[in-house]
Amino acid sequence: MIEKLNRVFEKLPPEHRDIMREAFIILIEEVINAIVKEIREGFKKQGEENERIWQSIERLTKSIEETRKTMKEGFERQEKENERIWQAIEEMRKDMKEGFERQAQENEKIWQNIERIWQSIEKLENTMKEGFERQAQENEKIWQAIKEGFERQEKENERIWQAIEQNTKAIEELRKDMKEGFERQEKENERIWQNIERIWQAIEEMRKDMKEGFERQEKENERIWQAIEKTNERLDKLILAFEKAEKRNEQTRKQVGVLTDNFGYLLEGRAIRTLPKLLKERYGFEITEPLRRDFIEINGKYIEVNIYGKARKNDEEFIIIGEAKTRITNKAIIGFLEKCNNFEGKQFRIMIGYLITPKIKQILENNNIIFINSYELEL
Repeated sequence: MIEKLNRVFEKLPPEHRDIMREAFIILIEEVINAIVKEIREGFKKQGEENERIWQSIERLTKSIEETRKTMKEGFERQEKENERIWQAIEEMRKDMKEGFERQAQENEKIWQNIERIWQSIEKLENTMKEGFERQAQENEKIWQAIKEGFERQEKENERIWQAIEQNTKAIEELRKDMKEGFERQEKENERIWQNIERIWQAIEEMRKDMKEGFERQEKENERIWQAIEKTNERLDKLILAFEKAEKRNEQTRKQVGVLTDNFGYLLEGRAIRTLPKLLKERYGFEITEPLRRDFIEINGKYIEVNIYGKARKNDEEFIIIGEAKTRITNKAIIGFLEKCNNFEGKQFRIMIGYLITPKIKQILENNNIIFINSYELEL
């Protein structure tokens, strides 16, 4: 476009050329000044709006700090309640952060548009400068072209005015775009103010809810403490009753233990008398060392065995190890096996009792322990 204008200026008469150039420069300067003025006013408005936003953010920050102090006092009374409140505040912070990020993105777009405008203006200045530099070199050619171009001057002038009108329309569209951008910014700022107002309302409602919640919690804590006191009183009575019952149970356990030992001794006595015959008839053992209840010394340690003796079968020596229990349990079997592991050599293991469950019977068989029922022994 600048080159076309230069060619037009070259074709003008000398007395018209300077006037047209000066008029065109004045027009360009007026347009640029108007654009710069609108940009400055837009920046000024944006600065004032940003100042109000920062003041509101500062007040909001102070309010949040006061809210934190109030929440800290509440935390001392109810940690779980405070945890829910902190989550609500975190969500509020997140919403505010997203709002500020959107504002920053919008401002970034505005600055980018302004930067592009300045770049366009700078390019225009550079182009005009280059055109004027070339103008001095082309003056001689212009004089020659003017002599030949008088007849085409009117048409060329018409095209110049059309170009100027197009530039004017482009500048007007630029103004319109900037105006719409500022209007969108004002609407965005209005939404920001509305969000800030809602945040204030939410904080006020949260304070009210916290106050009511703390009051309800204090009343509830009072009832809880009353219930705890009553529970402690009942618990003290139960503990006292339990201690008395425990003393009676201890006496009962001692009596039962004495009876259990007596029954165990009776079983052992009957077993020691009956087993030699039963082992020979049923299992083919010949007793070589009489069965007895005794303490057997192994590696300097004495082990108590309910039934102990030795026997022979098919020219092999066996140790007879047995135990009589009024009630055979899994724990009793484990204890008996631990005792048997202290002896070396082949063993024939026997457990004698009144009655066993199928599960206990299976455990005995898995560990090669023969079970003999009490009714199989002679009285």
